[in-house]
Amino acid sequence: RIAALAPSWAPGRAHPIDFRYGRPSFDALPQRIWRRLVARHLRAGSVAALDYGEPAGWLPLREAIARHVARTRAVVCRAEQVVVVHGSQQGLQLLAQTLLDPGDRVVVEEPGYVGATFAFLGAGARVVPVPVDAAGLRLSARDPRAAGARLVHVTPSHQFPTGVTMPLERRRALLAWAERRRAWIVEDDYDSEFRFEASPLESLQGLDGGRRVIYLGTFSKVLFPALRIGYLILPPSLVPAVVAAKALADTGGATLEQRVLATLLHDGLFD
Repeated sequence: RIAALAPSWAPGRAHPIDFRYGRPSFDALPQRIWRRLVARHLRAGSVAALDYGEPAGWLPLREAIARHVARTRAVVCRAEQVVVVHGSQQGLQLLAQTLLDPGDRVVVEEPGYVGATFAFLGAGARVVPVPVDAAGLRLSARDPRAAGARLVHVTPSHQFPTGVTMPLERRRALLAWAERRRAWIVEDDYDSEFRFEASPLESLQGLDGGRRVIYLGTFSKVLFPALRIGYLILPPSLVPAVVAAKALADTGGATLEQRVLATLLHDGLFD
């Protein structure tokens, strides 16, 4: 099943109309600013920028991300809870690897993001699709399908692919469900920077105080997918295991790009 899915993600020849999702408008990227920042960091001549990076990510970038999500999404965290990953897909795979045992139940949205489903299936989990309605994931406290679930993957800010926003009452009910069952919630906030109407609701992670919610974000949708920089914001108890798995997976991220992105965030250019 995974092999059958892979070709749909691969770049293909140009078409008059491109229906692939998750790709930003490349002509809107401020390439001049990006090139200038890359050149600035190259001229600095830092050997550290060319060496293997820290598995959790460059600390100034983690600090900038923590400030950014606190301001824009009411996320409650310190830089030490931020782990920089190669896009949100690697973040999902690391969570599946560290949180799940074969046979564990995982609740996903139906319809939902198939990349999350395959990450969990790859870890040997039993994926339980739960329907989405006009208010997002409809997870009843008495739903037998979710009994014993170890983890829930949800896109409450802008449900993928329907686009609905989960209201505050249902967010609180989901948090209460996870607290009672000691389950983890992965809040996939893949495109919260794009608002078409109204103001964004406070993140699940902020409502929860970071106890049972893992916040997942990415810069691919605003900048460009080849950047391959996303981030996990973890409860402190999960940080050591996820960082260890990250170190085994790739020995650290691309340090030059992380430094450029940190400058973009710190100087206000990202906004």
